[in-house]
Formats: sequence, C-alpha cells, structure tokens
Amino acid sequence: MQRSVKQVIVMRRDLNMRKGKLVAQGAHASVGAFLKLFGGQVNADGSTHLTLDYTPDSFLAQWLDGSFAKICLYVDSKEDLVNLYRKVREQAPHIPVDLVQDAGLTEFHGVPTLTCLAIGPYWADEINQFTGDLKLF
Repeated sequence: MQRSVKQVIVMRRDLNMRKGKLVAQGAHASVGAFLKLFGGQVNADGSTHLTLDYTPDSFLAQWLDGSFAKICLYVDSKEDLVNLYRKVREQAPHIPVDLVQDAGLTEFHGVPTLTCLAIGPYWADEINQFTGDLKLF
C-alpha cells in the first residue's frame, strides 16, 4: 500500500477572521512550511540560493506530482495552536511546520496575532499523529 502525502493547515477559530484574512493567513502558512523543505545558502551579494532534495520516490515528489492535498482544521485558542506547534517541532523535527503571526495592521487593532500554522507536506500517517483529533474547519 502506498503512503499518502498531505499538508495540514490549522486555523484559530476563536479569532473569527474575515474570509479573505483567513485565506491569506492559510496561504502564508502553506508557503512557509513548504519553504522549510529548502536548504539555502546566502551568496556574497546577499541573495539566497535555495536547493531542494527531490528524489522520484520521496514524499515531496508524490505531493508535487500528485494532488497537492491540503486539509484545513481548527483549534479554539492561541494556546492550542502554540502547543501543537511545539509538539510537532519537538517530537518530529523532520516534518516542516510554520507558525504564522499576522502583523495586526488590518484586522487585529495593531496587535501582532498568531493566526494559524501549516504542517507538511509530509507523510499523512505521521502528520495524523499530531492532528488526528482536530476537526475540519
């Protein structure tokens, strides 16, 4: 049986973000977690050269050449979001995860606010160990 690959985006439901803000924050998280897969070096001119280890049988090849599966789940508080982020970082540092903090310029009255995170892309069974009890957004 072939393993499946996905990315999970976890949103804070307690913030009651506008739909556009919600989508933008989720997109930031998705791209941020994906970029964690790139190794990089800073060149002499200050630019960054990114590299990606892409092998045909990797989780990344399956995701990029397949469905780009993304699942959106929710938590009910900042504490739940931060605890999930820390748990993934500590227990599975090989899984890319990105925690998004909005600057607060348009929706949160000037207060920087943690809004969401993305886990993966990575093997779905490993991500499920952290998100299996969360509900669909």
